[in-house]
Amino acid sequence: MELPIQTVSSKPLAGLITLPFGIAVAMLGAAAILAGPVSSWMDFQQGKAALPLKKPLAALDVEGLLPYRVIERQTLESTVVEALGTDQYINWVLEDTSVPQTDPLRYAQLFVTYDTGGVNLVPHTPDECRLGAGYQPAQPHENIDVHVPMTIPVRLCTFLKTAVFNREEASVVYTFHCNGKFVATRSGVRLLINDFSNRHAYFSKVEVSFPRATREQSLQGAAKLFEQLLPVLVKDHFPDFEAAEHRHDP
Repeated sequence: MELPIQTVSSKPLAGLITLPFGIAVAMLGAAAILAGPVSSWMDFQQGKAALPLKKPLAALDVEGLLPYRVIERQTLESTVVEALGTDQYINWVLEDTSVPQTDPLRYAQLFVTYDTGGVNLVPHTPDECRLGAGYQPAQPHENIDVHVPMTIPVRLCTFLKTAVFNREEASVVYTFHCNGKFVATRSGVRLLINDFSNRHAYFSKVEVSFPRATREQSLQGAAKLFEQLLPVLVKDHFPDFEAAEHRHDP
């Protein structure tokens, strides 16, 4: 006996082929096609191209810093350099010869670093590093604009370390020069570095402290030193970011 042949109606399947269904399928297909190129582009953008300094920081023209003079050039330990992620730095003790010996701003500790390229540029800041050395914030950190004579955003941090027979307070003032711009914070650096429209990335942290100065005096001393120092760094050392980007425009 022959079994009856059952036929499947195409009407239920036809009911699925609607306009929204077709659009969804088309979008999924487009996403699948573009996934490879977009992923490759993002991977490329995350690894920024390096921009070398015009000349090393250690070759900074000290004559351009007058009335400051360098009285000590300090070398960091290899473990510290490895933690920084760069060997481009200067760690100098400066003397301001224009003020009396007893002036709290007579001596300054200058620390400048430079880092470029790579996938994960992480700025090191006193906000975290001082905590690891046993300091605590003495008061909230501040982001302040100083005029040198151009307006520069800086970050002012004051720390306190206490012991049984000792109480030490220290203020630090720093700014970043990142991708051709001055910014005061670590998050500001990261925003510039992670800009997908840029092919290159670099940042330099310029940090100064005055061991004998108060918080307010430290800010005044930093403004005076930065007025001499920052133009020299920008002109003679930091790369021309805009020119580098334009050279590689498609």
